[in-house]
Amino acid sequence: MEETKEHIGEYLNLYQVHSATFESGILSNTDVHAALHKCREECGWSIGLSVSGPNQDELIREAMQIKVKSGEEQHRLFDSVQCTYNILEQRPSTALQEAHAEGLDIIIKEGLANGRALKHPTLLELAAKLGCKPDQLALAAILAQPFKPRVLSGAVNVEQLRSNLGAMYPIGDDTKGIVEMLTSTNEGKEILQQLMESCRMESEEYWKNRSDLKWN
Repeated sequence: MEETKEHIGEYLNLYQVHSATFESGILSNTDVHAALHKCREECGWSIGLSVSGPNQDELIREAMQIKVKSGEEQHRLFDSVQCTYNILEQRPSTALQEAHAEGLDIIIKEGLANGRALKHPTLLELAAKLGCKPDQLALAAILAQPFKPRVLSGAVNVEQLRSNLGAMYPIGDDTKGIVEMLTSTNEGKEILQQLMESCRMESEEYWKNRSDLKWN
């Protein structure tokens, strides 16, 4: 904490545990919980964690139960959760909605499933029907979820970033952005429902396929 505060403290407002798992002990180690709470108390940082794997929903629910003592009161330790969620991996949806209802900030990573989502024929068909790019529809489908997420782009160049940003803006002469269209029009709601129902995978299969990817 002291090293982080020394080097980037004034620019930091979220201190996040990377890839929390049951096996790591981070969710049961009260000494670590106390140290994280100290970061909040002394530095004013929010405290978050990221999760991965087919049991993300279980990890989120466990993290939501962790409380730390502050004075005479108990406070929830974590203020935010970063989770893998996309049109293929939808299992965490209910847990993310529960976390949102409890006031946690929801951050979504791998919104395009490392590019795998962009190959799904239903996504390609519906994006063509709407006249938008597949990445824009895939990201808009996440932004349209009721747990009100922030969605990380994952873009690696300017062209990809510009395309990703199009998820929030109108198509052609339409006055509604893609996200608004998916949530406020009958056509959009039908498209969103069809997309999510057709593309969903079992989590175990999703994460097995992910582990088989070749990484640079």
